[in-house]
Amino acid sequence: MWTTDINGVVERAAALEAGRTDAEIRQAVRCGELVVACRGMYIPRSSLPDEPWRLIQEVYRRRCLTIAARTPGLILSHQSAAAIQRIEMLKPDLTRLHESVESGAHGKRLATRHIHTRTTFAEVTRIDGLLVTDLPTTAVDVAAGTDFAGALAVLDSALRLGVTRDELRDALDSRRRRGSDKVRAALRLADGRSANPGESWGRAQLIEASLPVPDLQVEVRVADRVYYSDYDWDGLVIGEFDGRAKYLANLKPGESIGDAVMREKDRENALRDMGFDVVRWDWVALERHEVAARVRPRLEAARLVPRHF
Repeated sequence: MWTTDINGVVERAAALEAGRTDAEIRQAVRCGELVVACRGMYIPRSSLPDEPWRLIQEVYRRRCLTIAARTPGLILSHQSAAAIQRIEMLKPDLTRLHESVESGAHGKRLATRHIHTRTTFAEVTRIDGLLVTDLPTTAVDVAAGTDFAGALAVLDSALRLGVTRDELRDALDSRRRRGSDKVRAALRLADGRSANPGESWGRAQLIEASLPVPDLQVEVRVADRVYYSDYDWDGLVIGEFDGRAKYLANLKPGESIGDAVMREKDRENALRDMGFDVVRWDWVALERHEVAARVRPRLEAARLVPRHF
């Protein structure tokens, strides 16, 4: 067992003081027992989520917590504040800790830190004693610094966490930001029913291809079971995003991921038997920007969009 701090981080200095050696730490990293958070900070792999993107963001979150706890007056913002508040982001750059300082100081980007200037600190709050920008401000800050898909994912997540659309709009209108027009466009289409950044990214690709925006998490009754579709077009076409997290979340006691996959296939067959056309995609299809190309023919066949020649 490794001794961790209150945030679940193994700090090298504390480990050495407890009798561990650098050789033991290196061996634990090599065999996957510890994950490197940054120089001198490690996290037990057993305490981290299995989904790769969630693992990366959780490692970053704990790193930010530990650094902020030992740096009085530090105000976390942007990606760091998002991680602390568990705003889920789409492929974020988590190489640096983000902090905000008064506008009279100079903003700068260092190897491990990005220092931003702010004109007001009215949007700063405390979480477990740490100073962070509030949730609406954080979501808008992160959304402004990414592309449309990334902005949609962040705003979807903020709505999922209970922030209102008006609060996000007020944060956006509170000061000028580069990227505000993109955030405004994403905010009009943001939907807290989107379950994760992967689902948001798929929807962004559909929007950018000018395809109809689907309804989300629609209840479908099949015999004595109730399912919820990721995407639904007029009860005719159902879209499903296959992320590993879906199977992990739905595992029953004693089941393997393979069992969950087979159960998902049975669910799909039941939906097809009821007359739904089911189209699926995964992270690979998202990375290749193939979602619109997969969905369009199904919508054409259902006469939900004109045929594309």
